[in-house]
Amino acid sequence: MSEGKQLKHYDIAIVGAGVIGSALALQLSRSGYAVALIDALEEAFPATNPERVIALSEGSAQFLQSLGVWESILGLGAGWIKDIYVCEPGQPAVVDMSHTEINAEALGYVLEIRHVLKPLHDALVGHVDFICPARVSQIHKQESHVQITLDSASGLQHLQVGLLVGADGTNSQIRNLAKMTTLGWDHNRLGIVASVASSQGHGDVAYECFREEGPLALLPLADGRFSLVWSVAPKHGVQLMDMSETEFLSALADEVGESVIKRIGSLERSSPRAVFPLELRIAKSFAQNGIVLVGNAAHTIHPIAGQGMNLGLRDVMVLADVLSKPRAKDKLNSPLLTDAYAERRRLDTAAVATFTEGTLHAFSSPLLPTKWLRGVGLSVTQSTPALKQILLQQASGLGQQQRMQR
Repeated sequence: MSEGKQLKHYDIAIVGAGVIGSALALQLSRSGYAVALIDALEEAFPATNPERVIALSEGSAQFLQSLGVWESILGLGAGWIKDIYVCEPGQPAVVDMSHTEINAEALGYVLEIRHVLKPLHDALVGHVDFICPARVSQIHKQESHVQITLDSASGLQHLQVGLLVGADGTNSQIRNLAKMTTLGWDHNRLGIVASVASSQGHGDVAYECFREEGPLALLPLADGRFSLVWSVAPKHGVQLMDMSETEFLSALADEVGESVIKRIGSLERSSPRAVFPLELRIAKSFAQNGIVLVGNAAHTIHPIAGQGMNLGLRDVMVLADVLSKPRAKDKLNSPLLTDAYAERRRLDTAAVATFTEGTLHAFSSPLLPTKWLRGVGLSVTQSTPALKQILLQQASGLGQQQRMQR
């Protein structure tokens, strides 16, 4: 596009070329929409940190398969979650769930983000216009379209689009420019992430250890290591980040407890650690006339149970479905269209946020009666097939898929 005030027209502009924005761009381009994919980075799909991983449910995998990219993603390497082991360290009650209980190939997958982005990028080349690096600096909503101004290396660019999609993460520039406010709070917790190797490997099992300070997850990686996500109080987080590798692994072994160590063996080595703040942040509205939010721009939740990316991909599925309706292309700026998307995403988002926050609060109490109730709850769940089915449908994403299809 040339520099200056010349307008370039698109049906849809998507800001944010991560997994969510890229999957949406691919789906919409195949539905006949002219799509611009905008990102602030030099490359739309940079070689991201190989230690940065995401958890995808079986339901999300089925969606990516429908886009024709799943086999390529698996070919680059994936950790399979076939079983999930849930415990409270130091307590005897556990819940052990298996993919065989719902006749699924797996409950989920753990993948490096770069291995998901590469096949999406390959599929998008020639079908969408990549505009990067560029930042949206202004939004002007008109009666029939949205005009956006981009700051790029070549100067200012101006686009006129029927629909503007913010897929630009927790600190969304699109959400801020549109003055779309959020609800939520800081959890006063830090997330410590690293990759960890154990002497016996993972055996395709994910471990979720609920502790009063916060949950700790060990997720199976393709190379036999675990991806660690450890929720800790800020002071404890600083201490953990300052530890040597040996000290860190010893502290981790103490936290996961004897029942987990017996299954995975001794902890042998870890990658460099990273840390990030944990928060709940949900936009009061996912849509305005001509503007919608998807993924973390719409909702940032606690990483417990690894539902964030899956929730975002369900945003993509619903928005793509709304835009597939007859004559949708003629009314992209209509509130009837954008409100339909927002309304359909409210219940699922609220349900996932309520589940994650409720679980966090249930396991954070040190009171003995609450501890006893937690133990009873785990024991009852383990011995009640109907309850396990509900949890398995939630973990695999298949239950949400079925509700969306209805």
